[in-house]
Amino acid sequence: IAMFTWNVATLDPPENDILKDLVWIHTKDSPDMYIVSLQEVSSKPHEVLQSSIWEDPWTTAISNLVCNRGYVLASSCKLQGLVILCYAKMMQLPFFHDIHTDFTRTGLGGIWGNKGAVSVRLDCYGRSFCFVAVHMAPFPHQWEQRDKEYYQIVASQSYPLEYTPHILYHDYIFWLGDLNYRFEDLTAEVVKFLSSPKKLHVLREKDQLLLTIRGKRAFDQFQEGALSFVPTYKYDLGQNTFDSSPKQRVPAWTDRILWRENKVQQSQDGTLLKLEQLTYTSHSDVPWSDHKPVWSDFLVKVSSDVPLPLVAFDPVESWQKNGIHPCVYSVAPGTKTSSWDWIGLYKVGFHTIQRHYCTYVWAVEIRDKEDQKRTRCNVKFSGTFLPSDYSAKYVLCYYSKVMDRVLGVSNVFRVSTNK
Repeated sequence: IAMFTWNVATLDPPENDILKDLVWIHTKDSPDMYIVSLQEVSSKPHEVLQSSIWEDPWTTAISNLVCNRGYVLASSCKLQGLVILCYAKMMQLPFFHDIHTDFTRTGLGGIWGNKGAVSVRLDCYGRSFCFVAVHMAPFPHQWEQRDKEYYQIVASQSYPLEYTPHILYHDYIFWLGDLNYRFEDLTAEVVKFLSSPKKLHVLREKDQLLLTIRGKRAFDQFQEGALSFVPTYKYDLGQNTFDSSPKQRVPAWTDRILWRENKVQQSQDGTLLKLEQLTYTSHSDVPWSDHKPVWSDFLVKVSSDVPLPLVAFDPVESWQKNGIHPCVYSVAPGTKTSSWDWIGLYKVGFHTIQRHYCTYVWAVEIRDKEDQKRTRCNVKFSGTFLPSDYSAKYVLCYYSKVMDRVLGVSNVFRVSTNK
């Protein structure tokens, strides 16, 4: 699982070259999930209205890069300028289920959403995951308020599931964002002097978040990797120099990524949980916002029993424009289906299941729920409605309305012109 957090200071997305360095996805050993936490995405009234219909510019820019590498935006949640994006590998979508989101306002005593938390929870491969993206109270003197907001967030967010009704019930929990913790009793000059690799240990002793965790004031059982990078706030916009304005903000490690393994109970299949952080770093060379993005990736143990998807497509060969093309698939016994289920045709690189299909047909509703064998079904796509981009690659996805998830993904194939 790879993830990054970035306070973007209401700026528009940078050029692709900058984002490519940040959205660091290698073709070899690429992550199965990719999580993005953004704070201070511009949220003027007309932009909030537009984002309810279309993706905001940051989501579009990041999705253009990530989805072209074979990922799909499995879920997202937004609270004013706070955004969380959860991407999954396209071929693994059928194994992601019970995806739910929630949010908590903490600004102005819980009335305003300029500060708060958004979360995505999901199950995959026998494990439950919860990703919490936050933007907490600012300023050095609000240390106690930040601690209180932690408890407010974990108490207020809930999900309609008996076994994981709240954040802390999940097997693996990730807490990332602009936590806004500062240094205690240090001036800007002192912090700047100590912001070098050989002196960071002094800053760690004065970091409010580490002091909170050590004193068990909040974030019980949460862990964090070694802070081996310089403070991520505050910089001159577009520069790699600390704040030189008359305010002279004291630099701090405001941007953090924490995790927690649920030690109270084992996972659903009775095996032990195991998580290893592979990388924890700041992209200090990204000259854009007044914050530097923070990046991390993790290796997480999941169930070794990988089931077949609930819907399995027969191999699809090249389809021709204007032909009639059968789509044959099988459905696992006991699978909930309905007349509102559908099979969509997608161009590889699409962003979301719900919005970015090329065409679709209604799936077959299975009425015999007692059959112990996989039920084979056949639907037809009319070539008249197929796209004319013959250089692109395509896949079929079965979307279950009643289960609100993808149950199956076909192999990749092409659409060609008539011979």
